[in-house]
Amino acid sequence: MHILLLDERLADRPCPSLAAVAALLAGDGVRVSLCSPTLTAPASGPLAGEQGWPIRLDTLPNHHLAGDWSGFTSAISHGQHSFSAAAATLAETPLGLLRELIRRAVTHAVDQTDVDVIFVCQAGILVEFAIETGPPVAAHADAGDLAALASAGRLKDIVAAALSSCDFLAADTANTAESLGTSWIEPDPERPVETWDLTAGLAAPPTRCIAENVLAACRTAMDRRFTP
Repeated sequence: MHILLLDERLADRPCPSLAAVAALLAGDGVRVSLCSPTLTAPASGPLAGEQGWPIRLDTLPNHHLAGDWSGFTSAISHGQHSFSAAAATLAETPLGLLRELIRRAVTHAVDQTDVDVIFVCQAGILVEFAIETGPPVAAHADAGDLAALASAGRLKDIVAAALSSCDFLAADTANTAESLGTSWIEPDPERPVETWDLTAGLAAPPTRCIAENVLAACRTAMDRRFTP
């Protein structure tokens, strides 16, 4: 199995635990690629390797978007907002440019590999582009991202449609899972939203349990897509 981990955490502030989770999966014979945003060309770290696919934010044509874009990059680089929360504050034109940049990067990552399944580590703005590429998609929703997108108008509608198309969904808490079923997706008793905290697992030294949860989510997504 080849998993593409699609993560909105900024690669310029590395998450060693995510790379360690990937290493645990690789140790089980699973091939893993990483795709996440970066403010600069990655010189080192997981995104700099042959299985790393950066979303190069520094390539966005921003000469006429200086105010909007500087606020966005400052918010994410200083950890003031998650990537999705910061994106939700952008005006229509810079948001459109950002979405197109992400679309091209994620499409390139999938086209250049033999990815079997995509795991979206934070089910925010990136879910749309995982769905568009075609492979089965498993996603993990975070309460903070959903709250930031709840009043984002058209962007919320886009994310909600993408979440509804995921083959597997998990959430960080039972409250988040309930929110998904009441405000984002049509509940399906045959496809309940699982609950496990990926964020806490990645903030601390990773456990095998987290890696196993990710692997099980990906297997479930593939089974649901391909089993009649």
